[in-house]
Amino acid sequence: MSGYADHTLCGNGDELTLVTAYFNIGSFHKTSNLIFSASTYYNWMTNFQFVNNCVILYTDDLALSVQFKSYRRYFPIQRTKVFILNQESLWAFRLQPTIKEIYHQKGYPTPGIPAYSSAMHAKYELIGKVITEKIHTTTFLAWIDIGYFRNHISDCFEMKPPKSMRDDHISFSQVDLFNPNLTLKEIMYQHKLFVAGGFFIGKPEYLYLFIKDYKIAVEHLLESKMMNSDQQILYAMYSSKLFFLPKIPIQTFFDETRLRKRCSDRWFYLGELCRLSIKQNASENKCVPN
Repeated sequence: MSGYADHTLCGNGDELTLVTAYFNIGSFHKTSNLIFSASTYYNWMTNFQFVNNCVILYTDDLALSVQFKSYRRYFPIQRTKVFILNQESLWAFRLQPTIKEIYHQKGYPTPGIPAYSSAMHAKYELIGKVITEKIHTTTFLAWIDIGYFRNHISDCFEMKPPKSMRDDHISFSQVDLFNPNLTLKEIMYQHKLFVAGGFFIGKPEYLYLFIKDYKIAVEHLLESKMMNSDQQILYAMYSSKLFFLPKIPIQTFFDETRLRKRCSDRWFYLGELCRLSIKQNASENKCVPN
């Protein structure tokens, strides 16, 4: 594979297909004391070498795509699909000029650079692209941030939906308590969130409807001169006192103690539930199922 689109279908049966992406938006402040750069994501994505699932990567960085496929070279070739896309080809990135105008409003508490917000919205657009272009054949699809496996991993594993997952819901990790009384402005201006956007799972037919509603919410907020990242969009969508009325419900997964103590690993709780350890065939340096 050259790093360009390979339209061989990915996965089969009840397996879970993972969709991820990296778009080069330069170095940026994730928080006031934390800077993310291209090297940050290059380092984090190394752990995809241990993930025994079909993985679809979208990127505008050819060098990263080559490195990503190198990490996954021990898996069957059909388990890794890479698509090179220009940012300008995506709806989410074409929103940048409008987002920039909003963030430059006097008194607006800027949540970050416009390109970061666009990258977050692109997650949902790309899941929709996988569905409409029928790239997968699995029962479930998941979005997973390319930096999701940022902690040390030394054993191969497979991701599977938790048995308690409701088929007609979209599943997320819950990271904070939900306050249904917040106004739209409070959610956007105060950067409120209650679910983590780094990993979510659903069946394609429900994800398709969920993503349509997500894009409608984004467009409405732009018209209202407000914007933030995907996590604030989700908060607004599922606030019953607001007016979005999404068609597909969400199911949240959390550990009560971690949530109460605000432990950092609460952001990855759903991913932990999905990870199944598998044996490593040391002689061939490959992951094989138990």
